Amino acid sequence: MHRIAATPGGWSAEQEGVIFIEQNSAPIIFLSSADTDIQSLATCLPFLPDHFPAIRATNILQLQQQLSIDTYAEEVLSQSKVIILRLLGGRSYWPYGLEVIKEVAELNEVTLFILPGDDNLDETLMSHSTVTFSHSHKLWRYLTQGGQENWLNGLKFISDLCWQTNYNPVEPTIVPDFGVYKNNLENKTDFANIVILFYRSHYLAGNLQPIDALCKSLFEKQINPIPLFISSLRDLDVQNKLIDYCQSLSDHPIPLILNTTSFSLGKIDDN
Repeated sequence: MHRIAATPGGWSAEQEGVIFIEQNSAPIIFLSSADTDIQSLATCLPFLPDHFPAIRATNILQLQQQLSIDTYAEEVLSQSKVIILRLLGGRSYWPYGLEVIKEVAELNEVTLFILPGDDNLDETLMSHSTVTFSHSHKLWRYLTQGGQENWLNGLKFISDLCWQTNYNPVEPTIVPDFGVYKNNLENKTDFANIVILFYRSHYLAGNLQPIDALCKSLFEKQINPIPLFISSLRDLDVQNKLIDYCQSLSDHPIPLILNTTSFSLGKIDDN
């Protein structure tokens, strides 16, 4: 499947080198240019059912050279049963890779999901999938809505579709722009309450270890941490939801809010 064009002044393997992904194949291959996608996938793996098909993930930023794409296709993709490709920027972002993957899927009867890498529906891009539009659209919704529950249910949906299992996951659920992150710490009525604000994007990606560590440290100091995920404090609706939530805890007032978001707080009215 090697299709390197000998173009004068083009890329040279001898001068610039080639990136090869050394990876064993698996029934499910997940490809994306977003590290948050791969992190979201990684946080789901410990919670998958026993005997769930193995999964491998690769960032396609490491697959930019035609030779590296061809080699990965021959050694990894061709031996898989399901390929999921999330493309930011549409077909033009990774045209050669997309064509190679389509060819691999056709030659090896691989189930192929081609999905937009963001929340903008791209029916033209998704039409390159080997599954129906309704199936690719449903998986896209699982992954776009994000969060561990949606990603787990998306993987179970793939298993039901491709391996005829009976997980029967619930429909994709919308993760709000403001919510409480439920950790495993017990709430103590005799402890003071402190609110911790962190970005919703970290909640969606499962990047929660720093928040968990902070909550644990506060709890050990006899403080009840209340972690809240938010889209942005610049959003007036989020500001109002935060104020309403804190006021709802009037029996146990909030003496302190720890904000881990990095942008301006904007203005929160005194009212």
